[in-house]
Amino acid sequence: MKKTFVTIMAAAALLFSGCQTSTSSYAGYETECLGIELDGSQKLRAWGQGRHRQQAMQQAAKNAISDVIFKGIRGGSGGCDVKPLVYAANARDKYEDYFNRFFSDNGDYTRYMTLKGAPLRSRVKEFNSTGRRFGVVVVVQRTALREHLKSDGIIK
Repeated sequence: MKKTFVTIMAAAALLFSGCQTSTSSYAGYETECLGIELDGSQKLRAWGQGRHRQQAMQQAAKNAISDVIFKGIRGGSGGCDVKPLVYAANARDKYEDYFNRFFSDNGDYTRYMTLKGAPLRSRVKEFNSTGRRFGVVVVVQRTALREHLKSDGIIK
């Protein structure tokens, strides 16, 4: 009886220790809507990771623009448009050359966003071996971005 109890407890401990998963790399890093500005632009909190603050903030801005274009903004306080600008399936792959140039360092994406209050409002979420994860407030000019994508023939 004692041997069976020990075996069951050992199996339960092994089972529960194996079921623990870390969601820290995913939880809380979704781009969030903070509101709509009077000019129609979207104020977002986006997250980026990099070795240095500037690199992480640039990645966060790219993530914010990418989410507006391909995913739409679902998280946060609401008010932001939940529909993505590009509806086409696999648009990122279909127009790969275009979006690689668009999202390159100092690419066209920089014309459609501003970092608000950075670095004062940026905040470190975590440190790890690959760098730091920062959250920054990014204002995205959605209407101007939509017009740019229309003029380049990406959307209709």
